[in-house]
Amino acid sequence: MAAKLSTSTIGFPRIGDQRQLKFAMESFFKGDSSEAELLAVAHKVQSDAWALQKAAGIALIGLDGTLYDQVLDTVTWLGAIPPRFKGLSGLQRYYAMARGGTALDMSKFFDTNYHYLVPELGPDVLGPATADAAAANGAGGGAVLQPDFSGPLDKLARGQAVVGREHAVPILIGPITFVALSRGCELPLGEAVSRLLPTYCALLQQLAAAGAPEVQLHEPVLATSAGAGMRAECEAAYGRLAQAAGSMPLHLVTYYDDLGAAYPWAVQLPVAAVSLDFLGPPGAAVPSQTLALLKQHGFPADKRLGAGVVDGRSVWKDDGTALAMLRELLGSGAVSADRLVVTSSAPLQHLPYDLGLELEAPKTPEAEPHLPPALAARLGFAKQKVEEIVAVAGLAASSGAAADDDGGRGQQLLLRQRERAEDHRAGLNIAEELFSRPQPYDVRRGQQLQLHPFPTTTIGSFPQTAEVRRLRQQLKSGRLSQAEYEGLIAGHIAHAVGVQEALGIDVLVHGEAERTDMVEYFGMQLGGMLFTRAGWVQSYGSRCVRPPLVVDDISYRGPMTCWEYKVASAYTRKPVKGMLTGPVTILNWSFPRKDISRAAQAMQLALALRQEVAALEAAGCSIIQVDDPALREGLPLKRERWASYLGWAVDAFRLCTGVAAAGTQVVTHLCYSDFDDILPAIDRMDADVLTIENSRSDNAMMAALAAAGYGRDIGPGVYDVHSPVVPSVEFIKSRIRSFVDSGILSGRYDRIWVNPDCGLKTRGWPETIAALRNMVEAAAQARAELQQLQGVAGAGKAEAAQALGGSAGTGRCVDCCH
Repeated sequence: MAAKLSTSTIGFPRIGDQRQLKFAMESFFKGDSSEAELLAVAHKVQSDAWALQKAAGIALIGLDGTLYDQVLDTVTWLGAIPPRFKGLSGLQRYYAMARGGTALDMSKFFDTNYHYLVPELGPDVLGPATADAAAANGAGGGAVLQPDFSGPLDKLARGQAVVGREHAVPILIGPITFVALSRGCELPLGEAVSRLLPTYCALLQQLAAAGAPEVQLHEPVLATSAGAGMRAECEAAYGRLAQAAGSMPLHLVTYYDDLGAAYPWAVQLPVAAVSLDFLGPPGAAVPSQTLALLKQHGFPADKRLGAGVVDGRSVWKDDGTALAMLRELLGSGAVSADRLVVTSSAPLQHLPYDLGLELEAPKTPEAEPHLPPALAARLGFAKQKVEEIVAVAGLAASSGAAADDDGGRGQQLLLRQRERAEDHRAGLNIAEELFSRPQPYDVRRGQQLQLHPFPTTTIGSFPQTAEVRRLRQQLKSGRLSQAEYEGLIAGHIAHAVGVQEALGIDVLVHGEAERTDMVEYFGMQLGGMLFTRAGWVQSYGSRCVRPPLVVDDISYRGPMTCWEYKVASAYTRKPVKGMLTGPVTILNWSFPRKDISRAAQAMQLALALRQEVAALEAAGCSIIQVDDPALREGLPLKRERWASYLGWAVDAFRLCTGVAAAGTQVVTHLCYSDFDDILPAIDRMDADVLTIENSRSDNAMMAALAAAGYGRDIGPGVYDVHSPVVPSVEFIKSRIRSFVDSGILSGRYDRIWVNPDCGLKTRGWPETIAALRNMVEAAAQARAELQQLQGVAGAGKAEAAQALGGSAGTGRCVDCCH
């Protein structure tokens, strides 16, 4: 029997086994703890994670860990700091960029539910796009950077103290991916990367001097369609990086999909190791082509291959696929055992920490029941995936008939997983007419709610207070009956409605006091979905979610939101929105099954939610919001696969909402992704009102929607709910003014809604009330100024802009802080 294969990790959950870092951050944000106390918790969380991996037997341990976001960490050590933050320093500047009043934009990290902070690489960071600057950039003269390597060097030193110098591997986001994730850059990709390279090279030299055994450079952008066209930029950049690293090996890490057309040249880059994703995204209709690409093109004899065969994005335990793939790799002769390194298909940050925490006896009476033992036996969280990496590495080099039989079984399982039906409609016998509303938008809109210009609303949730959370715990522990709990929650609903009435908001929400999470709440009431007790995953910063597990066919058990709608409606004469989470978001923010397609699971969810839409209508609800913010993030990284995904994803939304009567206004909400490249799909969703995240992105989506001639109601966010800063009336009015400037809807200002960027559950009541008061006042002032014109309803773009004190056609805010 040959020796076991080597092993590596490329990322691990960063929040701690008990979410220690989350609570430490939130305490620091509130001023209840010091910087030293926050750092002590963060360092302990990181040390524990590294020690866990060493104890499992991992040879090369990726030193993951962040105080908020790994992309923001890269901004910090590069010194790529926008000028508005340069008067600050240390954690004050770090968290101002993350969550201050002028924070960096936030977007989804490729096709995951993780949010990253978007770097800004304009001329004030990378220097002007001039010939002189271009000539100087070989020496870094074009960039305006303020590097600070203390973070990565300190992490390496701490990692070496925990796991040993030979095991502690720094992780850096590669320069190609970093630039690709940024905004505001006026330079070609190659030139922008070139201006960052002197700083990357300097850090590599210092890491080498500090004894790093290698450095991982993560370049997931190479797995996208655009990655295939980045050959020249990659070859130039990695040539310089390899020269700077000297004898220290560089490890190129890609994930979230195969390299596709980039494979032949990407594996030839001057690095010592290349890690590849052999599995692709969970439930993808098209499996990863990595194994086929490797067989077709071979693999360089002078490099180590990191085989990402342990699923880093699914909680389901390996079924033999990983071992089968490793044996097939070894049998192909493309790579020898001494050059094969077993790793996960993607960083394990996307998984809960440890299944063992889930199976422990509850520490408090409030804890939820255990998972069914038969289900628990099929699961594996991040710690278990690390153990899988080590286990399959030990088994893969074994030989013999039994081993061969196991490998064949695993390969057949893989093939069966990948044989998925393409026709998601026919597979569930869904009639074609169920996917359409009774009448087209232009006809049905006149039958729906009619309001004055710039009507106001919110996205859905209101602050989740300690009292609300306490009530939920008391219900779980049996200290409150269901009737007692509902009575107390009704009081919180009444409070939320009363606040909105007092502020003068036009369309109200019930506040979602009963909901822990917009996916969890529905998953707990649908058949076929289960929830964990300790399965927390970082969404961004200190925000964590518990994705549900899809364990069986999804079914409707009965009304889920009608009670709270009726309670809220009893306290007001104003319209109240019914609030649902859409089928694609529930699916994309869950851990789906692997035995049937994601398309089929989306249709099952849509059929269940369709019944809830009908139930809300029967309860008297005439405005129903079906949020599907995860629509964009589910796009495959390969553009040629978009049409298939968008086909079934939009169909699922239409199936869910197609039951609504023409007079029922259907609203949807999209946030924290770039949507301008899928505008036809958004239009095909056929929602009556589209609300979008907008405040951090400088009206980019509004400009794209206006350019595309989008004609339905639109509600662009006027302030950032992730910042505790209360926006002024003038600031919000400047946002409204910019909507007029955009020319969207040709002066139909009654169809331009005024709302926050997203839900308000993470904010406190004082700041929420103050911000909404300013929002309502800004809308009222904008409305009054419009009314100064005769025939406001027919006023042209230029007249309306003049009435609001703005300038037509700029597409930017006037007197707005950028």
